[in-house]
Amino acid sequence: MGTAILVASGKGGTGKTSFCANVAVALCAMGEKVLLIDADAGLRSLDLVLGMADSLLFSYADVARGDALLKEAAVHHPIVRNLRVLTAPADPARRSEIPDAQLCALIRRARDHFTYVLIDCPAGVGREITAFAPAAQRAVIVSTADALALRGAQKASQTLRQAGVPEAHIVVNRIRRGMIDAGAAVNIDRAMDASGLSLLGAVPEDDDVAVCAGRGQILLLESEGDGQQAYWNIARRLRGERVPLLDGLRGQYQ
Repeated sequence: MGTAILVASGKGGTGKTSFCANVAVALCAMGEKVLLIDADAGLRSLDLVLGMADSLLFSYADVARGDALLKEAAVHHPIVRNLRVLTAPADPARRSEIPDAQLCALIRRARDHFTYVLIDCPAGVGREITAFAPAAQRAVIVSTADALALRGAQKASQTLRQAGVPEAHIVVNRIRRGMIDAGAAVNIDRAMDASGLSLLGAVPEDDDVAVCAGRGQILLLESEGDGQQAYWNIARRLRGERVPLLDGLRGQYQ
């Protein structure tokens, strides 16, 4: 049976959806079968990041309610082998109609067919986190290194612990040495202390991330910068490999 990983953030704009897309692609490149679920019915941005805006018809709500089968609703990515994507309902009201138990049952079914199920939850600590959390074996909270985002990460961590997620980690995104030196952002060690979470990875600021997202391109397929290398490192750690924090990165982010 596969592993369900809930991906959250305490506030918006931390790069959570880019994290989900790129780590999923990296895992697929390593031979894993991955299902990406867009659990954010308010924004539904995962399809844009993956270049699949016209491909996703059925949502996780359709599968949970029994209106569609998982194998027909979870759409193959046109380029990345072993990657399937299940979108959020276009009408956020449909999400509120689905009992949490049905959502958890959906995740359990998905784990029978995929080695990893990544659930891209909305920012904050709303209902989606508490609904999907009981079915997740792990959680990743994506945060930037500023105090406001880290306070949100701490709150998300508390919510996940209360919901019973057994293992949670933090990814510190958009690390810039100049900001840290100027006192505008905390360093990685302080980020761990502030959030109360163990560190899964650090992703440096990389212009290619925003460029690829805007074009509907996948960073790992289009870039050779430090951002994509950091995502590779994180995917390897999720598989249980011991990888130095900044392995293969060319910049100075310590």
